[in-house]
Amino acid sequence: MSWSFGPIWAGTDFSQDANLAVQRAARLSREHGATLHLLHALDEGDWLARAAKLTHGHFTHELLLRAAGSQLARLRDQLLADGVPAVETHVSPDSLHKALHGIVADGECGLFVMGARGEGSFREGLLGSTADRVLRSGSVPVLLCRRDASPWQRVVLATDFSPASELAARLGLAISPEASHYLLHASELVLDRGLAFANTSPEAREAYHREAWEKASRQLTAFTQALGAAGEGITRAPRQGRPAEVLSSFVDETAADLVVLGARPRARWENNLLGSTAHFAANKLGCDVLVVPGKP
Repeated sequence: MSWSFGPIWAGTDFSQDANLAVQRAARLSREHGATLHLLHALDEGDWLARAAKLTHGHFTHELLLRAAGSQLARLRDQLLADGVPAVETHVSPDSLHKALHGIVADGECGLFVMGARGEGSFREGLLGSTADRVLRSGSVPVLLCRRDASPWQRVVLATDFSPASELAARLGLAISPEASHYLLHASELVLDRGLAFANTSPEAREAYHREAWEKASRQLTAFTQALGAAGEGITRAPRQGRPAEVLSSFVDETAADLVVLGARPRARWENNLLGSTAHFAANKLGCDVLVVPGKP
């Protein structure tokens, strides 16, 4: 199964961080012949400060809509001149994650691209950053951009062998065909209850670790083979340790440009829709991160 691209959406608040996302989305649009949709959400962040900036301090809601639409139109013209095949613009009165929910419900989004943001205020610390809220929707692949739109050279495909991580690997391969790919799996070896509480010999413990390591290696091989021809050039990278720590170290080791990983949706908002490793990657890594949700 190969990944089929749908429309690409890019969220922008006209900031420098958002411009990174727009330029990356434009590159992907050119490379895959996909329509690029630019989305500006009015109800995101400091509405009054943005309104004053867009309208030089004199504004009404209608004037704000016009100002945002004018900026999007100028950006669209620039992108069309740069070779993007088709660009459409949208201004939403809602917050970004609410607007995205409606777009996905209409079946019109294949990939959403946005700038990565840290938690810059007390409110964001309680409710999650803009990126966190978009990711928690768990409805569409989200690419968080921290770097410029240069071609990705080294891409880490993180896997726990779940269907979500297989979807993520396929999309990661599709959007970075010229990059070097590393299939990373972290085995956090924990002695089972019998071994943990028994007076186990060092030889038995070593055998346990060796068996778990060999199992992970077999799973990596099978996972790569399941990807078909696209997975033939992947470098398999089994590692031992906690997934988040292994991922961070491996990104530094390989100087990775992009990390791709799947996320498992959960029923409760409080349980963190992404899971700890995906949440860590989205918030802490210094490279671009693509989070692909599994099917609920």
